[in-house]
Amino acid sequence: MMRTPTTLAIYVELARGSSESMAAQLARQLRQAVVDGRLPPDTRLPSSRTLADLLKVSRPVVQEAYRTLEAEGLIESRRRSGTYVRRARPEKAAAKPCGGSPPADRVRRTLVDLSPDQPSGEDFPVPVWRAAWRRAAHRIPGAVETPGEAVLRRAVAGHLRAVRGLEADPENVLITTGARQSLDLVAAVAIRPGTVAAVEDPCLPTVIRLLRQHDIATVPVPVDADGALVEAVPRHAGAVVVRPSHHMPLGVELSLSRRRALVELSAARGPLIVEDDRDHDFTETIRPQSLWDLSRDHTDDVVYVGCLCRLLPDVVCTGYILARGRRLRQLAEHLSLRQSGTVAVAQRAVAEMLASAETRARVDRLRHACQAKRQLVVDALARHPAVEWLGGAQSGSHVYVELRPEVHVDCVIRGFAAKGIVTPATTQYEWSGLVPARNGFLVSHNHLPEAVLSCTLGKMVGCLDRLVPCPC
Repeated sequence: MMRTPTTLAIYVELARGSSESMAAQLARQLRQAVVDGRLPPDTRLPSSRTLADLLKVSRPVVQEAYRTLEAEGLIESRRRSGTYVRRARPEKAAAKPCGGSPPADRVRRTLVDLSPDQPSGEDFPVPVWRAAWRRAAHRIPGAVETPGEAVLRRAVAGHLRAVRGLEADPENVLITTGARQSLDLVAAVAIRPGTVAAVEDPCLPTVIRLLRQHDIATVPVPVDADGALVEAVPRHAGAVVVRPSHHMPLGVELSLSRRRALVELSAARGPLIVEDDRDHDFTETIRPQSLWDLSRDHTDDVVYVGCLCRLLPDVVCTGYILARGRRLRQLAEHLSLRQSGTVAVAQRAVAEMLASAETRARVDRLRHACQAKRQLVVDALARHPAVEWLGGAQSGSHVYVELRPEVHVDCVIRGFAAKGIVTPATTQYEWSGLVPARNGFLVSHNHLPEAVLSCTLGKMVGCLDRLVPCPC
């Protein structure tokens, strides 16, 4: 598609102003071009790669700017065609939140997805990453070491000591292709078929599916404001799977007393404790000791599972397991047979990234940014008359919003969908049917720019205002 000279001139102007054209600046300039008509409706925008090359900026900068404008409803991505300035549409009367499904055209126009685990390229140092790959590929790699490249195991141990405060030694680290492979490996190797595993309810559906694929029976453990109810773990359970640092989806933290009780239970009865700690990054609060650290002198039946998904792009699949004694030997023996997707050169590049000064500085920046976004969610929703309480307001990448009983979550979700906002209800994570259902939804914030998050929260508050009768 040929672009007009006027359109080309707009991008030349952007290039001239690129001394400060990071994502927010670029979004502002493009927004102004759309508003004043220099980019009319149905104009096809350059691809993110093309515009990044023209402006001499990194591609994630352009992608972030495009996401901002798409969230504002100014541009749209058309499948197999490209990114365009949105066509002008006549305003329609807002659908009543409880009046059935939203119109189909509104469902197609999803503006913001607040589901957990959304990818984010915020502040990713592309030049540092490229340099790490060049250095990692400088020599021809041999076969990947069974527990993982030694340089990466040292880097992961150092990262966990710095970010999480763990007493992690490189010899206890096993490298995997991500948290999912880590859990799959533990289920296949360290838990016998037919074993009963006690699992939090609610929890991620993938956890239940992985366990059941290996013929492991699951029983629910309720969760309250202090985390999983340890006293609800059956005596015959051979494994316990918990997410203690930031529960998915309720966002609560397992209290120190319950952590100690869980370690004592493992030492006395022998069940394997799987500590899923994927959402520990970038918190500013003082955290209780991990189950891994608490169990150091008591039992080898605690394994720690995590990944680097908050620091690295999704295509760089890197996870890890911490294990000791016979559990370490079991997992290391089988890892070489199941290893896939993470080659030696990739592991060395990840190690270079983790050890770099830029990554250490980026962790601090992301920690402050995550805290600021959490605070936006708290400020917008904590005191709303429709809200009972918030979970995860102190740490993690999502906040759980518990609604008052008279405000039904299905009505709220439909009202959000009518505004182009997708957010999951807690019912998507309730798997047993034996634990009382929760009346709430999730707000994942780490992948959104603050401006987009603030605008989205304003729309959500407007929907809630219409559902709650005036106190007067």
